[in-house]
Amino acid sequence: MAKRDKEGTKQRILDAAIDVFSDKGYNGALVDDITKLSDTSKGAFYFHFPSKKSIFKALLGTLVERIVAEVDKAIEDKAGAELKIEAALETVLQIFSRHEKATRLLFLEATGLGKTFDREVFDAHQKFAAVIAGHLQSAIDDGSIAPLDVNLTAYAWLGAIHEVMLMSFLNPQSPPLAELTKPLKSLLMSALTKKAATK
Repeated sequence: MAKRDKEGTKQRILDAAIDVFSDKGYNGALVDDITKLSDTSKGAFYFHFPSKKSIFKALLGTLVERIVAEVDKAIEDKAGAELKIEAALETVLQIFSRHEKATRLLFLEATGLGKTFDREVFDAHQKFAAVIAGHLQSAIDDGSIAPLDVNLTAYAWLGAIHEVMLMSFLNPQSPPLAELTKPLKSLLMSALTKKAATK
């Protein structure tokens, strides 16, 4: 029971931290803000996380793991590598659209913090790219798409997704992120279809 309580407290702190960091930014966020929103004490916070920096790093890792797990679940019943790519891409974009605060954390806050979190941001991007590249390679292997540089393509897709996220978050005239996910998915997938057609 005590272990369950500790895990519940830790999760409340993490959930509150997403809101606080997204609303106030990393530099503007205070441990007091997180404990107040999570209805916990500073003692509870520091029991689970030695510092503000440590909880921010933990959040980045947790968010990436959740996204990868949700993508794996979404594609497990899809037949064929190309359909798996499309399902994976659609799932990632839907997650980003549904969880805007977490997405802001990954694409805005973490990216703008310099060397302090460069390694965490790079690791997150690397994990996303590896998932994309793996499915692209499977699609090449089963003949769904024409051969291409899967690593370069994966990072190019990440770059496109990143820029669309920035546009959505920072440009008041931009359509909501939910409206951009379908055309972005179609745009990225169309490049593969065209390459496959020339095979």
